[in-house]
Formats: sequence, C-alpha cells, structure tokens
Amino acid sequence: MPLIKVNRINRGGEILLNSDHILYAEVEARTTTIHMLGNLLFSVEESLDALGQKVMAVEGPGQASPVAQGASAAKPG
Repeated sequence: MPLIKVNRINRGGEILLNSDHILYAEVEARTTTIHMLGNLLFSVEESLDALGQKVMAVEGPGQASPVAQGASAAKPG
C-alpha cells in the first residue's frame, strides 16, 4: 500500500493517500483535483508533475500508476 503525502487546499493540512486508489488527476484554474476510487475527490496544492513524481517515488519506475505515466507523458520534449 504505497502512500503519498499531499497538501489539501479546501481543508488545509496534509493527508496521506493510497496511490493504488488514484484513478486520475486533473488541473483546473491552478488547482489539482485527485479523483479516487469510491467517488472521493481531493483538491491539493501539488502540481501534476509533483504528484507524478511522488507516485513514481513510492511505486518505482517499473509499476507506475496512470497518474505518474500521464504526468511524465505530458511533459514536452
């Protein structure tokens, strides 16, 4: 159960999320929203790149989740 620590916007403070339960993340008006299993939503301060790096750090490059894969694929170049 790889956990990542993120900072919530709407309630403030840190929260630990199980990266296996993340479905996808999106950015709208400088706010990153994490969509998770069970219809859970979290608005966090971290950018998509930072979120992808955190997921890759706990899961490793061989088994990266779709969030980590999407963040690395979205980089130009």
